[in-house]
Amino acid sequence: MFFIRFLSVPLLLLLLAACGSAPILTQRNIYGDRPGPKGFDTVIVDAGHGGHDPGARARGLVEKQLALDVAKRLRSELWPGFKVVLMRDADYFVELDQRVARANRYGDAILVSIHFNYGSRSRSGPETYYWRSDSYALAKRVQRNLSALAPYENGNAGLVRRRLRLTRNPALPCILVECGYLTNANEARLVATSAYREKLAEAIARAIRDQARDGDAGMGPIPRPLYAPPSRAGDARG
Repeated sequence: MFFIRFLSVPLLLLLLAACGSAPILTQRNIYGDRPGPKGFDTVIVDAGHGGHDPGARARGLVEKQLALDVAKRLRSELWPGFKVVLMRDADYFVELDQRVARANRYGDAILVSIHFNYGSRSRSGPETYYWRSDSYALAKRVQRNLSALAPYENGNAGLVRRRLRLTRNPALPCILVECGYLTNANEARLVATSAYREKLAEAIARAIRDQARDGDAGMGPIPRPLYAPPSRAGDARG
């Protein structure tokens, strides 16, 4: 009888540990060398910049304010179908590595970082950045939806594979979205309106819902994994 009890305790602990850790172990992946997400229930929305870091400023517009506005609109578009986590919900700054650490607390989730761009006055249109193979289809869906929405596109990079701290370092599918160029007069006039920012949120939300339902289906070949080291603050953008 004592021998049976002696064996059952370790076995029980092993079973409990396995049950408790399984969701994280099966959902998180530091390299993203696998198919894109499907059936996920959590979306982490990161409004870029904040607090002492205003981001791009042009034509009376401030990136950190616009990014937070679109992030909140995206939360409203996705709820209640998804659990939505805002990386910041007001005007304060969160260090990039801390954003990565916060995102890594979640298992069955994706990360979408919202930004606005700065460049030459002639350049306009959305850009979507990814690095991980499992983030490609989501990035492609978002870029396709935003491109269909934007009435002005000129010289923008479109869909870009780039190793950034918010496209390489999180252990879950992650993309960074530049919703438009504040330095372009026509695009800035649109971005300044709440109606257009609502359309941006709707377009991103539609891409997220499609990814959750269909996974990578219809998005063409997935690019091969690139096993680069994590991105650091001093890295060149490229």
